[in-house]
Amino acid sequence: MTLDEMKKVVLTDPETRHLKISDVDVYKVFIYLQERDQQTVIDGYKPVLRTDPYIEIVYEPTKEKEMEIRRNKIKKHLKFYDSEVYIQDASLARFEVFNEEREKAYRLASEFIQEYRRDHYVKGLYIYGKYATGKSYLLSAIAQALAERNITVLFVYMPDLVRSIRQGMNEGNMEERINQLKQADVLMIDDMGGENMTPWFRDEVLVPIIQYRLSAKLPVFITSNFEMVTLAEVIAVNKDDTNRIKAARLIQRIKDLTSYVKLSTDQYPGR
Repeated sequence: MTLDEMKKVVLTDPETRHLKISDVDVYKVFIYLQERDQQTVIDGYKPVLRTDPYIEIVYEPTKEKEMEIRRNKIKKHLKFYDSEVYIQDASLARFEVFNEEREKAYRLASEFIQEYRRDHYVKGLYIYGKYATGKSYLLSAIAQALAERNITVLFVYMPDLVRSIRQGMNEGNMEERINQLKQADVLMIDDMGGENMTPWFRDEVLVPIIQYRLSAKLPVFITSNFEMVTLAEVIAVNKDDTNRIKAARLIQRIKDLTSYVKLSTDQYPGR
């Protein structure tokens, strides 16, 4: 095909007819139009014509490739602690906000995602709510947003943590497992209070983890079906004065590490 024939194609195509193209660039634009019309995709990348500051063909990921890149980034930076549970495919943009409590949760979550850096401490969240109020969804959304920013998140399902520590005792690597929890950039504990906790587990596992992270200014996120006052009773276990005091001290450390948010499904009054 001659230069004039290629120029005719370029100047009649709706995408390129408005461009002022030198003869040097005609062939380049013509090739782009051919690739576009043939829907050429190379390893998940499609051709796009860039005209500023100069004309060139660049290759951008398709929607499918973008999703693959996103999944791989999340997979790289989101770690699961001895669990086969995978978090929901969640995003803060899809978190339902229809009352003041959820507005507060959304605001604090957004602020954390925007402000957190490894050298800049920001409090995590204690997310309380009854079953099916969106606690785990919100936690998942925060975790994925952080992972996309290349921040490593360790996600822990509390009943699995109890099982893992028991396994660590048998295998002789309990301290190594606890150190993972102490030192993660961001630690997320889902469903605290949903396991059968012993005084030993509370005092020898949870307290050192929470105390270490408080001292090191490492953020923690926690979800629970229990308000903090009720959780204190749950983790007091034997309900005697000594255990109540130990439980209260743990709760105080959690308060120091987190901002409290409650989730409910109640609508705004009058709606």
